[in-house]
Amino acid sequence: MHNTVKKVKTSLLTLVFAFISTATLAANAPAKATGKVTIYEEITWERLMPPVDEGMVKKWEDGKLSREDVMDYMEVLGNTPVMKMDKTQVKIPGFLVPLNMDKNQVATELLLVPTMGSCIHVPPPPPNQTIYVHYPKGMKVTEAGYTPYWLEGTLKVEKNTSDYTDTLYGFSVTNIVEYE
Repeated sequence: MHNTVKKVKTSLLTLVFAFISTATLAANAPAKATGKVTIYEEITWERLMPPVDEGMVKKWEDGKLSREDVMDYMEVLGNTPVMKMDKTQVKIPGFLVPLNMDKNQVATELLLVPTMGSCIHVPPPPPNQTIYVHYPKGMKVTEAGYTPYWLEGTLKVEKNTSDYTDTLYGFSVTNIVEYE
């Protein structure tokens, strides 16, 4: 009888330890995804510019290009999108400039620019260094152009025109958070 009680206690303890181990593992296990998880590639603004023609740089260094030639080349470079960036899931930092605001200072259309104050100087950044952002949820913008943000979402190669500037990229926002 003593052996039977001992076996039952041992079996019971084994069962309890197994339950505790399973419960602990389940509590510490990552949550299962219920849907598709989107991974955003963190990019810099340089990725939105086509590569610089090293031949042009060499000509400039050798004194074979005028300042006007260089300015013309820079204009072409700034007006050329990087097509492989179309429909990519990205995370990019920048400063938001509202294009529309309601009475509560909530904007649904904004520009994302790479540097602080880009919205108030002339000339604006080149079209491939300015992103048109459509954010139906809306965002309260009280310090336009002075607070940096991270934007996550889908980058698209598309031309947009506003009263302020032209852009070569559009952005469907999934998430906006202050830059840290």
